[in-house]
Amino acid sequence: MTTDLYPEETRMLLEAFEKARPAIYLEVGVFWGGTFRNVLKRRDELSLPCKCFAIDIWDELYDPSDTTHGTGQPIKDIVRRALVSEGLGGFELLTGLSVDVKKLISEKIDFAFHDANHTYAALVEDLDLLHPLLADGATVLVHNAGKEYEPDKTYYKTDGGPYQAVMDLVAQGKWELVTLEYRMAVLKRVP
Repeated sequence: MTTDLYPEETRMLLEAFEKARPAIYLEVGVFWGGTFRNVLKRRDELSLPCKCFAIDIWDELYDPSDTTHGTGQPIKDIVRRALVSEGLGGFELLTGLSVDVKKLISEKIDFAFHDANHTYAALVEDLDLLHPLLADGATVLVHNAGKEYEPDKTYYKTDGGPYQAVMDLVAQGKWELVTLEYRMAVLKRVP
């Protein structure tokens, strides 16, 4: 199980998760599950009654033209078994795209982590789709939202990437930018 988060980014995510103490957590873009594992472990350490969902296209919906990851396509069953083998439970691995979240999760989401398609258009679409599904004041962390480190630099140069998408969405008033550190933007949903 791997994660491409820097240690500082993992710390930011877990501290924000602990502070929010969400009832419903959603991870968009799970890849091989390392970040999701870290969140599940923190949830269990805190004894939080938090439902954790993770959605990805997995090997079931894989379209190589629709992803910015070039290091292989994760297989949902392998990720599930790896999580269970570490004694983790109380989670659901969902297959689909952000557009599918509405039909897969009926509860309002309190906390979300986005690490999926890193194009400008994809992030704007994903956050627009998630916005009405989130509780007022929900926290959303967006990975690869910087412009100083790779691969963020490349995303920014290509089409603005997550950095420009976050800045534009904040300017529209849908989100409050809490902080942008390393490659991680921390947002609060504005009603």
